[in-house]
Amino acid sequence: MKKIVSLMLGASIGMAGFGLLMAPNPAVAQSNPTPPEVGEPMTNLIDQLANTEWLLEDLTGTPTTTDAQTTLRFDGTSGVSGRGGCNRYRAQITSQGDRLSVGPAISTRMMCAPVMMDQETRYFQALQAVQRFSLEGDELLIYGEGEEASMRFSRLGGEQPSTGQPSSTQAEAQTLVFVEGRRNVARVFVRNGQTLMNVYDKQTRTTWVRGVAVDTRQNPEGTYYTNRFGEADIVIIVPTAEELPRLVINGEVDR
Repeated sequence: MKKIVSLMLGASIGMAGFGLLMAPNPAVAQSNPTPPEVGEPMTNLIDQLANTEWLLEDLTGTPTTTDAQTTLRFDGTSGVSGRGGCNRYRAQITSQGDRLSVGPAISTRMMCAPVMMDQETRYFQALQAVQRFSLEGDELLIYGEGEEASMRFSRLGGEQPSTGQPSSTQAEAQTLVFVEGRRNVARVFVRNGQTLMNVYDKQTRTTWVRGVAVDTRQNPEGTYYTNRFGEADIVIIVPTAEELPRLVINGEVDR
């Protein structure tokens, strides 16, 4: 009996010793850390946006009116600025990876045409709801809570040094005349030496004429800006007398 007990005790001690040999050694574990996951760690994508500027093309699934010229500039990696469509604005941002949040916008307090003010209000609301973003070539997509991008931007030019102030860019053009009719909003402007026209349909909320060259004609009655887009003959008349400009489409005044 003693012999059997001795054998069992010896076996137990042997197994315990084997267990000690197989147990992880803290010193060894510390000197051989767990290998990192495959692939590089996620970098902060905001670094790729520093000192770049973007033009809003689509807001909550609706094409924007280019008359509002809504822009977004990344001032380094901690703030944004630009034009909301009517007013200049600035806001602080925080980011990590593809996550992005925008603080309250501080803006000027100018009043513009209702269509421009409406777009600006919706834009500032969308900025407050930003959660993440992605870069798709020369497009910047910004997302809120949903799976679809709430804002789509196109790139304006290359990188520029940050000055901490909203900058003058390609997005800004010299406006010659702005007319808001009952249904359409039209703008004639000069960009890069060309006189161009945009027309925005308030009912469908689409810019159906964008950057189309116009002919300019002056006579004693005023200045006429004309173009033909598809089947539409568009004329903006700016009277010499102190009268409001008129938008005429296919011979009918939009008022």
